[in-house]
Amino acid sequence: MLKTAVMVLAVILAFCCGFVAGNYKRKQTSTFDDMIVNHPHDFSALVTPGDLRVKNVAAEVKTLQNAYLFVRDRITDEPSLPAMTAGEVISAGKAGCLGKAVLLCSLYRAMGISAANVRVVAGEVDYPTGIVDHAWVDLELNGIDIQQDASNFLGKFGFDQFRGAIFTNTFIRDEEIVFNDRSFSIVSPLNLLKGSGHPVIH
Repeated sequence: MLKTAVMVLAVILAFCCGFVAGNYKRKQTSTFDDMIVNHPHDFSALVTPGDLRVKNVAAEVKTLQNAYLFVRDRITDEPSLPAMTAGEVISAGKAGCLGKAVLLCSLYRAMGISAANVRVVAGEVDYPTGIVDHAWVDLELNGIDIQQDASNFLGKFGFDQFRGAIFTNTFIRDEEIVFNDRSFSIVSPLNLLKGSGHPVIH
């Protein structure tokens, strides 16, 4: 009986290894044509300060701090959702970290913050289970850079809890792209503010 069980287990294991090896071999032969390509406009188009739903929420919340609390507390965290525009996030009432960051950036833009002073940042976080993609917002307010994460993924944070590069230095492994409704940039040493570690886009 034990010998039969061991043989069945060996056959199943061999099949699984062959299946994995076959898939691995197939993936190694992929080409650039197989890649999903996102253009800069695909990201910038998510930030929609002119959307009526965004304008209505901006008028309702009145202050930047209330806008942050609205996104943090009233939009349900749903990491599995695909990217949506800010208006779609409001209608759905839920979003992942990217959707929340897009909505927050859109609300700030609708409330009069210039494109030079607010952006969505996407990068990677070292998480206990491994490296995870994440998105947050950089806001420059009265000459002070504030990093904001309204997703509740890493914790429940306050409006101005992370001034300067504290958020990045604490949680972020790598910043990759920054964008808003006007611009898109890939983060590299050439577009970092000297000494601050923050990307510049105009």
